[in-house]
Amino acid sequence: MKPMPWHDFRRKAASRPQRIILAEGEDPRVVKAAVTLQTENIAHPCLIGSRSKVEPLWRQQGGGTLELACVDPQTLSPAEKNTWATAWLALPKNKKQSMEEALQKIKDPLILGCLHLKSGNVDGFVGGATRTTADTLRAVFTVIGLSPEASTLFGFFLMENRGPDSLSGPLVLLADCAVIPNPSAKQLCNIAVGAAAAYQFFLSESPRVAFLSFSTGGSASHPFVTKVQDALKMARGKAPHVAFEGEWQADTALDPFTASIKGAGESPLAGKANVLILPDLNCGNIAYKLAQRLGQIRAVGPVLWGTALPANDLSRGCSSDDIIDMAALTALQAQVVHPQAVFEPKSAAQSLAGPRDRSGGEIKS
Repeated sequence: MKPMPWHDFRRKAASRPQRIILAEGEDPRVVKAAVTLQTENIAHPCLIGSRSKVEPLWRQQGGGTLELACVDPQTLSPAEKNTWATAWLALPKNKKQSMEEALQKIKDPLILGCLHLKSGNVDGFVGGATRTTADTLRAVFTVIGLSPEASTLFGFFLMENRGPDSLSGPLVLLADCAVIPNPSAKQLCNIAVGAAAAYQFFLSESPRVAFLSFSTGGSASHPFVTKVQDALKMARGKAPHVAFEGEWQADTALDPFTASIKGAGESPLAGKANVLILPDLNCGNIAYKLAQRLGQIRAVGPVLWGTALPANDLSRGCSSDDIIDMAALTALQAQVVHPQAVFEPKSAAQSLAGPRDRSGGEIKS
């Protein structure tokens, strides 16, 4: 079996630990993850939750004395409530809301966590262990928003590839598995280009991108197939340096023998794809969950690609290991403010500075 890069992600995150706020700080899985993040110096965790509820869980997980920050939405001081409510009302989408409405909104750990990220108090946000993706996305959209470089926000999973003879590598990226129910051809193109950038960023390897369908090379005729074919053409025009193929069935993308039988064997990507672009959210969500439950394949995500600041979602079925690795991935994004646009690490001078806002100025904690 090929070595897995999960611990590489943790090691790279630990080289320059970032402040990561975890929205569900009272969940035992989150607390267990936070203990590891703290003790192994992968990140500096901050938990949203009551210290009185977190502390016994922390001790149960061998964390000793609870020294990290806990933010309890229920016990904020009047001054803190006013600060966060004012920050909420300052967002363009919220200008018509009343102070009373804002004070209710900031009780939501997802919203409060995103506001902490927006303010620069932390470098990354992870939520969703007990909340739906829709809830998490709503908070992220409203508070954090899109990166100036992003054309389409999407979510992907990194899937552990356990095949001993796999040609795809140890991890395969699946997108979109979280955000857009029925992407247009243009959105599908943007997802593919972004997914290629994400794969290169996290794994430092060349992406081999396959657009998936129930058809291989025109073996079926349907508007669903045409959309994928159109997206492929757009992606090749938009990012000619990236290897794109399609439309392909999943076995063509992952198995060289099947690819040869189905007429795709001459492509250098045949059976070797490491980035799989699903045609819609139905396919994306079902595919990763079937792989998890029937194939016993580990899936970490959904990582949100295209946000203005590092903010990521979790599946409600996540384990503490999943949370640790998601925090590590978020920390790697935080080390480079807009990783979808920049693949090189920051310079030494930048690495010693605090997190940066869009104008390049340092954000004060």
